[in-house]
Amino acid sequence: MKHTNPFYSCSVIVPARDEEGTISRLIQKLPPLGRYTEIIFVEGHSSDNTWDEIVKLKTHNPKIKDGFRIQAYRQKGRGKADAVNLGFSKATGDILIILDADLSVPPEDLLRFYRLLSKGEAQFVNGSRFVYPKEKGAMRYINHLGNKSFAVIFSLILRQRITDTLCGTKALFRKDWKRIVAATKKFSQHDPYGDFQLLLGAGLLGLKVKEVPVNYKARMYGRSKINPFLDGIQLVVLLLTSIRDFVAVTLKYQDGDR
Repeated sequence: MKHTNPFYSCSVIVPARDEEGTISRLIQKLPPLGRYTEIIFVEGHSSDNTWDEIVKLKTHNPKIKDGFRIQAYRQKGRGKADAVNLGFSKATGDILIILDADLSVPPEDLLRFYRLLSKGEAQFVNGSRFVYPKEKGAMRYINHLGNKSFAVIFSLILRQRITDTLCGTKALFRKDWKRIVAATKKFSQHDPYGDFQLLLGAGLLGLKVKEVPVNYKARMYGRSKINPFLDGIQLVVLLLTSIRDFVAVTLKYQDGDR
């Protein structure tokens, strides 16, 4: 069944750790998305004043008259996946979109994610950083190579073309996220970022996946939280484990145990 209602509400989940310098700019640049736009900041153990900036904006929201709402939570667990899941669990919008607080993906790009879902052209929208030219310094070569390799593997598994598995910007319906959580319990606990869980869950449920090119930019503030070598090894191990569990769950689904 296609979703044709252009007035869905939207929750934008923003995991934020040590991103004090980008919080106010994110609010300024984010466009209205649907019936109302809910911004959910999840701050995770920052060493700077990220939380103070979030509280300040929540108290004095310059866009509150434009249908914007702001929620803010402090993360008790660790890792981006934990932060995203906390934000998703608190969301009230029909559509959920993840946006990294570092502004490497411009908030303005989210409008295309929302439109694809609201017009029924997709059920899951994945950002791709490999279509438009990237700013110098936006991504190391080893990260580029790893992402390309993961994309080939995921395209084969999901039987849908995927060019970028680890882009932090993804969008889906809240009702489908709940189904993904239920379907991926076996392999979600090992995923520190949550990208593999969401993509494999979308494939397992047979959701129609589309990609949106994003204008990937160099970080404007602070330093990247990713270690290309240690995190790369962890992701390879995670990929192999996830594929094993994905195959097992897929066979279970094919046997009619849904």
